[in-house]
Amino acid sequence: MNHSPLFRMKRSVKIGTFVFVAGVILLALLIVANFLVSALPAKLTRFDASGRGLTEISDETQRMVSGMTEDVTIYWLCENGAVDTQTRLLLSRYEEAGEHIRVEIVDPTKDTEVSRRYDLSTMSAYSFIVESARRFTVVDNLDTYLYTNYAFEEAYKYYPNYLPADIVKPMSATVLQSALSQYGPTVLTILSMVYGKDMTGEDISQFNAVTAYCGEARLTSALDYVTREYIPHPYLLTGFGDSMPSDSLITLLYSLGMDLGTLDLSKSEIPVDANCLVLFNPSRDLTVQEVAAIAEYLNGGGTLMLNTSPELVESCPNLASVTAMFGLTPAPGLVQEGDQSYVSGSQYTLMPTVTTKHSSASYLSSNGYKPQMPNSHAITVAATLPADVTAIPLFTTSDKATRVSLDKSQALNTAGILDVAVAASKNITTEDGTVKTAAITWYASADALTDDTAEDTSGVNYYYYAATMSVMGEIFTSPYEELSTVALQSGYLEADQTAQIICLVGGVILVPVALLTTGIVIWIRRKRR
Repeated sequence: MNHSPLFRMKRSVKIGTFVFVAGVILLALLIVANFLVSALPAKLTRFDASGRGLTEISDETQRMVSGMTEDVTIYWLCENGAVDTQTRLLLSRYEEAGEHIRVEIVDPTKDTEVSRRYDLSTMSAYSFIVESARRFTVVDNLDTYLYTNYAFEEAYKYYPNYLPADIVKPMSATVLQSALSQYGPTVLTILSMVYGKDMTGEDISQFNAVTAYCGEARLTSALDYVTREYIPHPYLLTGFGDSMPSDSLITLLYSLGMDLGTLDLSKSEIPVDANCLVLFNPSRDLTVQEVAAIAEYLNGGGTLMLNTSPELVESCPNLASVTAMFGLTPAPGLVQEGDQSYVSGSQYTLMPTVTTKHSSASYLSSNGYKPQMPNSHAITVAATLPADVTAIPLFTTSDKATRVSLDKSQALNTAGILDVAVAASKNITTEDGTVKTAAITWYASADALTDDTAEDTSGVNYYYYAATMSVMGEIFTSPYEELSTVALQSGYLEADQTAQIICLVGGVILVPVALLTTGIVIWIRRKRR
């Protein structure tokens, strides 16, 4: 065996050269492999670490997104570009599912085109703006979670008859806020009785807990919304005076999915997406042209929300011709209630009986909500209704009510039950043979839908009005709103700790130890040769 220094030096050079070349080749292979892997879709290279499918999308979403034919951009509001990795992975699933989806990260603190077009200050961190060429919508990050209020659950357990059953179900942030305002005082009163101590001053929101994540349902529904050809839309008829729905009422309608647009019949035709016309406390009669437009719309299966004052109806024959299509006519004068249990203070401020026959009122009335109808006129329902018309009184007086002149000096009829709100519907067969339902809901009081009355009734009047409009006009509801809701063990969206520990132990400890052990074994074997 040759052990000369020259031989050993040549051998060392050969080994060194081999190691160097092998290292260069290995490095090149790693770089190429890295490029190849990075080019692969995220579904092949990045997996849900939670073990609960938090960042996966369903087959329904896959089909919907892959079938899209128009471009949609999802703007994700991340301050200073700091992204949540789980949400980023969820968004990547959408990008890969369809070629028309693009995700753009926007810093809301910087002056960008997006910040100039939208008021980002009203949106919470990590919210989304989903935009197409047709329209846009906002998915607030807070509404991608469902919340449970444990005070609601405790109160409902002891007194279920005083609270709606839905109050114990997980709900979005918007719905929860409304529920806190509406039922919070009742819940605290119940808990005060249950625990024997005064809890009426407690902040009930401290009992909120995040219990589920519904990011996919919210995002997919938003994509559906911005790509629909038509979205059902209520329109407020303008040009009838200064009376308008209050901001509080408009906000309530919007929270229920009814974005109230405006329409001037003297300038524009009724849009094809109009699912309801709103004639709000008009101060003049309809023109002949306006009557023709509204009648044509109703004969095509449209709906009309109407509220009027006693001062108006005595001199509006054209408006009366529209309501007569449903067998309804206004009765002149002011309703005066003779039963003190049916009034609030003045005998002209009615606390009417609420029907349970109409779906818009049955839920509210069964839970004890009492509306208030100040300064009302009566609505007369024809003894014989037009063909295919059904009329249901919503609010009625006692049998001791009567009508008096507007100056309250003269009685106009004998005592009897009077209708002060009526819902009527009519089956319409269109030219193509489709059967549709036209409808009108008439509130015979202009003062019933003001903020002052809403404050006196804790918003009850607004709730009845919104419920009626919801029943009459189709509200946009996406079939994707009930997609996967994933229960969270605690807090907001985060990877499951067990999965994280497995990845940490496997990637950081086990793999390096295995490689080191293999190297030591090979080294010992070679040394023994």
